Amino acid sequence: MTSTGTILPFDQRDRGTGQKNSDNGEKEHLQWSRPRTEACDQDNDHHGNGKTEPCVDSWMTTKCVAPGGGYTQNRSVNVDNDPVRKSRYYSDESSTRLCKVQYRDPQSSSGRHRFYMWTSGCQMNKDDSERLARDLISKGHSPVNHPDRASVIVLNGCAVRDNSDRKVWGRVGALKAEKRKRPDLLVALTGCTANAPDEEKAPYRDTLDVVFNSRDSAPLINLLDEFPGPVTDDWEAIDPDAIPGSGDVTRYVTIIYGCNRRCTFCIVPFRRGPEESRSPTAILREIELKVGEGAREITLLGQIVNKYGQYLEGEASLASLLRFLDEKQVSPRLRFLTTHPRHFDEDFAVAMGELPSVCEEINLPIQAGDDLVLKRMGRGYNVDFFRSRIDLLRTHVPNVAVSTDVIVGFPGETHEQFNRTLDVLTEIEFDVVHVAAFSARVGTVAAKWPDDVSPEEKLDRLHEAEAVQETIARDINSRLVGSLQEVLFEELRPSPVVGGRPRWAGRTRSSKLVFCESAADVEAGDIRDVEIVDATAWSLRGEVAASVAVA
Repeated sequence: MTSTGTILPFDQRDRGTGQKNSDNGEKEHLQWSRPRTEACDQDNDHHGNGKTEPCVDSWMTTKCVAPGGGYTQNRSVNVDNDPVRKSRYYSDESSTRLCKVQYRDPQSSSGRHRFYMWTSGCQMNKDDSERLARDLISKGHSPVNHPDRASVIVLNGCAVRDNSDRKVWGRVGALKAEKRKRPDLLVALTGCTANAPDEEKAPYRDTLDVVFNSRDSAPLINLLDEFPGPVTDDWEAIDPDAIPGSGDVTRYVTIIYGCNRRCTFCIVPFRRGPEESRSPTAILREIELKVGEGAREITLLGQIVNKYGQYLEGEASLASLLRFLDEKQVSPRLRFLTTHPRHFDEDFAVAMGELPSVCEEINLPIQAGDDLVLKRMGRGYNVDFFRSRIDLLRTHVPNVAVSTDVIVGFPGETHEQFNRTLDVLTEIEFDVVHVAAFSARVGTVAAKWPDDVSPEEKLDRLHEAEAVQETIARDINSRLVGSLQEVLFEELRPSPVVGGRPRWAGRTRSSKLVFCESAADVEAGDIRDVEIVDATAWSLRGEVAASVAVA
């Protein structure tokens, strides 16, 4: 059977639906699927009535049985004679945070799917996966926590580095063999990898059933409607641990999509498309939903998050959005990722310093400490301008923690230029530095330049930058010993020592990782005062103060 609607057969994908450049130079998103057959290779008399039916669940470890004429499977129940269970659904407001499951008539020819969501890359991909999972659940499909139990596998891929893309294609290649064993298995691809050039996707088209934009789940949902899944009863329990984001006390909300800048090393604008800000009311609704599910901290996301609102009506900005959300008191804590120095202004710094819910922490990438390297990167600022942003920030937010990103081994970077980067790290004293060796991405300007810094030299520079930063971070963290810090506890982790007690892990408002010995009166999501008793370059150790939990 050939897919219909927005999903086109393979021989039509490159005519009108392939990725192409529009008149204004913006890249359109690609969606395509390949035709599939509905029949399974194995037919069985599941119900003992002499009728042979397609084996829609042959990959399950539990045999399909039907007591009393109903159809049951692993983790399913016979509800034909139980009107209470037959009408049951899980509410978003449930204390167990299970999600609502849409009822479907068991006599319907359209069976529901069990889906597994695999996510790689940044926080934005994680947020996209949560939203896609919610869309699928609203259509009656059930999340599972292992791909072997899934009838559809959704890969949400990252493309920020060449190795990231390779990881995704490796996963797709592994599923090719799995599909030979399970012909009815559906495989979907989304995320930044979905907008890779056609020639990059070509070797995997026989494995992928649909490639779609993560902002629009319709092509995926249409495919699942076209090819029914194995769940044909009207009720099946959902494991909350299989739902992306379920139970997390820290959640993400994307507020601006895409990027209009063209840094010479970055592939993201070509994969994520042009900038588009969401409305404040839509953002508020999503935050309220996630807080209602147990979130205590929300991080607002964007490729350049402080460009939020530039194309909305009125004078919208990240500063105005933060004031709006703080006034609504939607979450005890608000963060944001990632800012760009060129778009950092005083109003933004003032908002950070005066709003109680906004945490005193920011990621402000410098990328390099040499003006010529910054110019060749297309960053739009020099080192002096970056210093002025740091001064502005620390004036209005005195205790702010600043993290940054640095690329070493950029084409043409000399030892002298690299040493200037080390000097800037020492001068500014960042709390955290994410160091990456330059990796050429096909399609970017920098990929056309000679990659003249050897891999060995890149690795040496990376290690040298990390060593400088380790010393700085240890000194900064040691200043916190003896202080009282507000900590949001996220999870109980096993002890790093054999036989040791588990430890609670949480973060301060400045995003410092804190470990505390397990305490009976601490739960995930609690915000407590913690006395810091020890520090390393990477984390703090503390003791929960005998005080009332912070609201």
